[in-house]
Order: sequence, then structure tokens, then C-alpha cells
Amino acid sequence: SKVTIIIDDDRATIIAYPNDDNASLDPAAIAAKLNLYIQSGEAEEWADREATCEVADDEESVFIEEEEALEIWRELPEEIRTAHLDKVPNPDGVMIKPTHNETEYTHESFSTPTESHLRRDPTLLEYDNVKRVHVSQIHDISWKEPVIITNAITNEILAKSGLVDNNRLASIYKEVEVRTGNRETLIDNGITNSKPIILSEALMPPNGDEKNSECGRIVFSPVKELPNDFAEELKPFTDCIPHCMESPIMNKFTLTLAPEGFGIGMHKHKEAMFMLLIGRKKWYMTSSEDLDGDNETHPGFYREKSSHKCIQKEGEILFVPNEWYHEIFNLEYTAGIQALP
Repeated sequence: SKVTIIIDDDRATIIAYPNDDNASLDPAAIAAKLNLYIQSGEAEEWADREATCEVADDEESVFIEEEEALEIWRELPEEIRTAHLDKVPNPDGVMIKPTHNETEYTHESFSTPTESHLRRDPTLLEYDNVKRVHVSQIHDISWKEPVIITNAITNEILAKSGLVDNNRLASIYKEVEVRTGNRETLIDNGITNSKPIILSEALMPPNGDEKNSECGRIVFSPVKELPNDFAEELKPFTDCIPHCMESPIMNKFTLTLAPEGFGIGMHKHKEAMFMLLIGRKKWYMTSSEDLDGDNETHPGFYREKSSHKCIQKEGEILFVPNEWYHEIFNLEYTAGIQALP
């Protein structure tokens, strides 16, 4: 395995990565061995510090400065970024290892990603059963199931959506570093697994290939990491994220840019809102109770295994409840903002 060690005045944080698919790590066993080494007296530099080694409860238990974390992320070797990830089902249910290399699903007989996905979901372009609520009625929302909030973005603000047009971004902010991934790499803690690329390159097809791929490169970058002038351009949009006493305050914003084809694969997290500024997205959603323990989720998740489906349009904000599984298919180039509490 490969190891990164971060040393503070009185603390060392050890981060270990398996270096191949078959490698496994037992944190408790590693901590026990280190404690035996410390207790043996061979670790002279720690002998008089009453040092102990403990396993962090989860990734959030390990605190390092944000800039230091960014630097570690930038310097990660390519093979390490996704080496720790388990296999996930591709859209056709085949278990595959997430990688930043381009993954191709499209059958040769289909000319576009949308045409290909229609074979999995014949209702792709029409079925929509998610309730739409005008922003003035937001206090009537139960927040127990998905809902689309309309008219939260004024026409004046929506008219500025050209600011996130892919050609403009590639020209104005072409040297800005962004986080990128694809359907598989972004499923499990996608921010951590992301790959740094300059924006002009990120908006181009992988390997410069102009062919239509169902699994294109996705920009998934926290707004707070963007340059100040870029973030300021997005502020009129993030200011439109609605809030009422029954819902959590959404204040962690992520810019999402994606070509036609799959967005992030099926996953779940805290409740979230998704603002769409350009394009159309097909959403598939269902509660954890409906799907937990199901080992054959795809391609059924695009049909009978998702209880809520919708086609999100420009200017709409979709609310996804806490711990609801969801997956996205972009019907064209899309630009939007994810908001988390």
C-alpha cells in the first residue's frame, strides 16, 4: 500500500491507500502494530510522549488545514485516486471498477447517449411524476419526498444563465483548476476521488474524442474553491436557493457541468437541492427503504426500481430528501448548482 503521513507538533495522521484491486487494509490491526512498536521503546522519538495510535471513526475525524488537503489531493498519483473504490454497477448492471479513464457503454448501433439510454428507459423523454410547487407555497412542502420548486429564480436572474455556457467558461476561465469525475468515480465521496483539470480541458471530450459517450467527464467543483470573480458570478444564482424553517439551510454549493449522457451514478446523501440553469436532466429517485439490500439495482433503477422520476428544466430547483437514492441522465449539456446543508 501507499502511505501519506501528515505531521503536526504533537500528532501524526497516517493515510494509507491500497495499491491494487486485491489489497485490503485493516486499520485496527495497523494501529495495534504501531502501538506495540511504540511500547517496545524502539520508537525513541515517541518514548517520552506517552504516544498512542488510534483509528479515526471516519474521514471527518481527521482534521487538516484546507490548503494542505488541497495540496495532497493535487499531488495524488493517478492510480491512487480511485484504487480504494469498490466495484459499482454500470447502467446495464455489470460490476465495474471506477476509473478516470473513459468508460464506454454505448452500443455501436446508437448514435447518441440519449438514443442508447432509451433502450433501458423507454419513458426517458416523457415520464415525470414529481410534484411541482411554486416558491410562494414552499411552506406547504412536507420535505418527505422529492419536489420541484418553481419560480425561485427570477427571469432577470435566469437571463444570466449564459454565464455558465460551456463555450464562455472555456474561454473566460480556461486556466481555472476544477474537480472532475464521471458516473462511477463520483458515486462514493466524489469530491475526494475527483481529478484536477483546467476548465478548458475539462469541458472537452476525454482524449479529445468528439464521439458521443454515455459516460463523459463531469465538472463537480465546490464554489468556494473557485477564483473570487468566478464565485461572484455564481452568487446571484446561489442566493436564489430557497429556505424555510422546516428544511435545513443549504449553504454548501457545488458547480456541476456535464455533457449529454450520465451524471453521477446511483448514490445517496443528506437532503439536497439542485438548481438547473442550462439544459434538461432526467432524475431517478427512491427512498433507502425501497432499495437497501438490493444487489441487482441496474438497469431496473431506470424503470420499476425508482419510485420518483422527473425531467428537470431550466430554472427549476429539485429537492431530494435525506438518504434517498438518486441518479441523473443529462439529456443535453447541463449547468447547475448543487446545494447541501
